[in-house]
Amino acid sequence: MVTTASGPQLPDDTQRARHDPRLIENGHVIQANGYSDQPYVVVTRSGSWLCVVTSSDAHEGDSSQRIIARTSTDRGFTWSDPIDIEPADGPEASWAVPLVTSSGRIYVFYTYNAKNIREVPTDTGRSPRVDTLGDMVFRYSDDEGRSWSANRFDVPIRTYDIDRRNPYGGDVQFWWSVGKPEIVGTSVFIAASKVGEFREESQGFQKTSEGFLLRSDNILAEQDPTKITWETLPDGEFGLRAPEGEVAEEHKVVGLRNGDLYCVYRSEKGYVASATSRDGGHTWSTPEWATFASGRPIKNPRAATFAWSCGDGRHLLWFHNNSNTWFGTYRNPAWLSGGIEVDGVIQWSEPEIAIYADNPQVSMSYPDLVQFDGRFSLTETEKHTARIHDIDDELIQGLWGRRSQRLEEDIVLDYVDGADETAFTVTPFQLRRGNWRIEDARAGFTLSLSIEVHDLTPGRILVDNRDSTGRGICLEIEHEGRLRFIMSDGRRECSWTSDAGTLAAGAETHIGVIVDGGPKIVLFMVDGRLQDGGDARPYGWGRFSDDLRDVNSARPLSVHGRGRREVRALRIYDRALRVAEVVELRGRSRAQHAS
Repeated sequence: MVTTASGPQLPDDTQRARHDPRLIENGHVIQANGYSDQPYVVVTRSGSWLCVVTSSDAHEGDSSQRIIARTSTDRGFTWSDPIDIEPADGPEASWAVPLVTSSGRIYVFYTYNAKNIREVPTDTGRSPRVDTLGDMVFRYSDDEGRSWSANRFDVPIRTYDIDRRNPYGGDVQFWWSVGKPEIVGTSVFIAASKVGEFREESQGFQKTSEGFLLRSDNILAEQDPTKITWETLPDGEFGLRAPEGEVAEEHKVVGLRNGDLYCVYRSEKGYVASATSRDGGHTWSTPEWATFASGRPIKNPRAATFAWSCGDGRHLLWFHNNSNTWFGTYRNPAWLSGGIEVDGVIQWSEPEIAIYADNPQVSMSYPDLVQFDGRFSLTETEKHTARIHDIDDELIQGLWGRRSQRLEEDIVLDYVDGADETAFTVTPFQLRRGNWRIEDARAGFTLSLSIEVHDLTPGRILVDNRDSTGRGICLEIEHEGRLRFIMSDGRRECSWTSDAGTLAAGAETHIGVIVDGGPKIVLFMVDGRLQDGGDARPYGWGRFSDDLRDVNSARPLSVHGRGRREVRALRIYDRALRVAEVVELRGRSRAQHAS
């Protein structure tokens, strides 16, 4: 049985596509002058938003680096002029993380170069970067950020073994924090990273690093800042290290429902590191790579990865879904995974693209999650421009397993198991959003297939509607059980190949091919799992040209190859489904075959 659908484009299709909320430029600008980093937001007692930014007049690490605040009374649409928390003419002040308490007081903690040290010894010389050394200090505001305490106050950090191995033997501490403080019960935890040895900046700067926490059990109630108590954790001489390698940094801690702590952080091995504490931070599990619920390790370059608690045992994880091991331009797009606690362990969902830039060289990072009135917003920065983005609630809820309400919409072809033993063709279909130019459409399309292939000979075609010019789409078998998806406008061909072992002879398999016209990315999903390249390649997803145009073909679609009924079912959607929707389609397919 075959059903096709076509018709005029809906009036608001292009409008909706152009305003993809995931597109970085569609966010609201917080700050766009000089250097802007770590745009972190707290919601004040009156409901206004306060954003703290590490800023400079020039670039990261410049001597003008300072801490400023901006406020918004319209949920991030517009922001006030900057308010200095630390001025530009003082020693470097960097890496601010804010905390708001139930009394309305706002604290901002940051790294302060109190001794005004001007250079750092490295393994090959000396570096002028002095923004990850000094004291942890804080100022506070009791008027929602309009003014700040005249004095700054020290937070004592206990010396570890890694400190005694730094260039000053521990007399100066090298550290920084990127994770907002976490309230767990009546305690506050601030995760941070210590540095031991340094390389030249072009080689990565921090050579050895590990994590630690500052814990205060009275800051939420104590109004006298000099009486706030602090404890450096974990116990002993060593902090939170990576499962492999000497780099473990940019730690972010969240509390679980039972009061336990869960920490994620970046490494130089291409994966998200994680550890759990069951005793309030004093001791931690052996660090390991964080995994999806399927057991696959979560890929991430040397870039910030953050977990946030969203209440009721639900969490979100920001990462970049590739295993490149360098800083580089590997932070676009940014992805989210949804976590649900099961017996004190977070199970992470298959991920979704949350934010992207059209230029692959743009790298966004150092995000914050703002939860307000049941809605979710994300901040990010590409170092020069800091923005805030409204996140589609369907995307967020889908990460936590909410069923889609749209899976019976936007279907342009619906084929179910023909009886013909030879190649089977169906009426041509049209993708209403088939024009890929950036200014025209960002919706994309999706293929959902249930297949059982017995002959894995490379070059065998499963579906194909390309015409004599090559325009159209094709899905064919590649070597080592891979699939290759091809699309062409008759002048330019773009393709992407799935991971090895996608197909096994005689095994029923659900395949999703998502062609996302926003970030111009093709994604393969196999039996409800998004491919990530495995051990063979850093990416499981591929970009296609933004110059690709109309991929519609007038030729009928050949559905199931030669001689076998290999394609049991095929749906083509006139939009890029979310990953969670393809997961749901796979579940429906299994249920139908089971019945």
